[in-house]
Amino acid sequence: MQPDTPLAYLVDLPGYGYAAVDHDTRDEWAMVLGDYLRSRSALIGIVLLLDIRRGLTKLDQQLVNWIAPTGKPLLVLLTKADKFAFGKRKQAIMAINKQLKAIGQLETIAFSSTQRLGLDEATHHIENWISPTVVP
Repeated sequence: MQPDTPLAYLVDLPGYGYAAVDHDTRDEWAMVLGDYLRSRSALIGIVLLLDIRRGLTKLDQQLVNWIAPTGKPLLVLLTKADKFAFGKRKQAIMAINKQLKAIGQLETIAFSSTQRLGLDEATHHIENWISPTVVP
């Protein structure tokens, strides 16, 4: 491998559930996204950002239903975790894990970019997907 060759790419998919578009456009995006998740052979893992205060929405569940058959590992980052006390964070993690238990390879992390909560754990998971022989 060349020194300037990336090991992997981190691809940001649109947050179609919150975009200000009509339902037909949103449905079209959903179909494209579902096809991408099912057919993209180079995809090694999926990071799903969920607002810890909202939990799993109907659109999130739809996305999870597309992810589950792929067998790809899923890292769920519960964002805005700094808004909850420690005990409430743990309850939110348990609730999400219960809802997503059919996924299989699932890791749920309370995450806050402003407080840097969960940043090291998330980094470790993603690096391990990219290069498991390098990351201890």
